[in-house]
Amino acid sequence: MAEYLSKAMALAQDAAKLSMRFSEGLVDNALEFGLDTPGSFYDNAEYKLSLVRKELGAGSDKDKLVAMKRLLAAVAKGYDASEYFADVVKNVASGNLEVRRLVYIYLLRYAEQEQDLALLSVNTFQRDLGDSNQVIRAMALRVMSSIRVPVISPIVVLAVRKLALDRSPHVRKTAALAVTKLIRLDAGLREELVEIVETMLRENSPLAVGSVIRAFCAVCPTRYDMVHGQFRRWCVMLADLDEWGQVELVKLLMAYARTQFAKPVSDSLDADHALLLRSIQPLMQSRNSAVVMSAVSAYCHLAPLSLLPVVARPLVRLLKAGRESAYAVLTNIQQIARHSPGMFSPYVRSFY
Repeated sequence: MAEYLSKAMALAQDAAKLSMRFSEGLVDNALEFGLDTPGSFYDNAEYKLSLVRKELGAGSDKDKLVAMKRLLAAVAKGYDASEYFADVVKNVASGNLEVRRLVYIYLLRYAEQEQDLALLSVNTFQRDLGDSNQVIRAMALRVMSSIRVPVISPIVVLAVRKLALDRSPHVRKTAALAVTKLIRLDAGLREELVEIVETMLRENSPLAVGSVIRAFCAVCPTRYDMVHGQFRRWCVMLADLDEWGQVELVKLLMAYARTQFAKPVSDSLDADHALLLRSIQPLMQSRNSAVVMSAVSAYCHLAPLSLLPVVARPLVRLLKAGRESAYAVLTNIQQIARHSPGMFSPYVRSFY
C-alpha cells in the first residue's frame, strides 16, 4: 500500500512538472508570436530578470517591449528593479510609443531614487514635452518634476509654464501637480509660481480644476484677490468635479467666504453667499464620505441657523459607512448637537 502511494505521488509530481513546462512553452510561444496576455508576464517575472539587460540592449522593439513588461511585472510584485535604471533610461527616446510609455512608467517609480542618472536624460525629457501624444508629454513632465535636484528647478519651471497652456486637460493637470512639487523643493520659486498659478486659475476643465486648486493652496493660499474673478464660475462647476477636486474646492471656497462675507445672522444673505450654499448642498448626497464631511463643515461655518438642519440626514447616513468613519461622524455630530440639540431628534433610533 505504501509503495502504491509513493508511486502515485511520484506520478502526480511528474504530471505537475509536465504541466508547468507545457504552460511555460505556451507562454514562450505566445511571446514569440506576439500573442502574450497581460498575466503571462507575472509568472516567474523575478526569475526572468536576467534576460532584461540583453533584451533592452537588443535592436528589436519587440524584445525591448517584452523586457519592459517583465521588469514592470517584477516591480508590481514588490521587487527592487532600480539596478536596471541605466539600461532602461537609454530607451527613453525609443521610436516605439508603447516602449516609451513603459519606460516612463518605470522612470516615474525610480526617478527620485536615481537622480544622477535621470539628470543625464533631461534633454530627452525636454524634447518629449513637445510630443504629439498627450500621455508622453504628461509623463515627461512628471519625471522631470520628480527629480528633486534644485539645479534643474528653473528648467522644470519653464516646462510647467509651457504645459500650463497645453491643449490637453490631462497635461494641464500634470502641470498643476508639478507646481506643488516645485514649491516644496525650492521656496525661492514662489514669485514665478504665483504667476503660473494665476494663469492656471482660468482652467475650465473639471478634470484639472482640482489640481489647480491644490497648486493654489500650496503656493499662495491667502491670495484671495486671485479668487474674486473665479468664484461664481467655480460654484457652478463644483458638482462636475471629481470627488478629490470637490473636497479641495469646497475647502478653498469656505476659507474665501469666511473672509469675504459677513457672518449670517438671519436668512437674508448676499447673492454670492447664497449661491455658494446652493452649490454645496447637493454634495451632501455624495457616496464619498470626505465630500459629505467637507460640505457639512462648510454649511456649519457659513449657513444661518435656520438652514443647518439639512446636515443632519447626511451625517446620520454616514454612520453606516464603517466603524472608522462612524467615529469621526459621531465626533462632529456631538459638536453640532451642543449648539442645536434638537437637530438630530428625528434620527434618535439611528444611534442605537
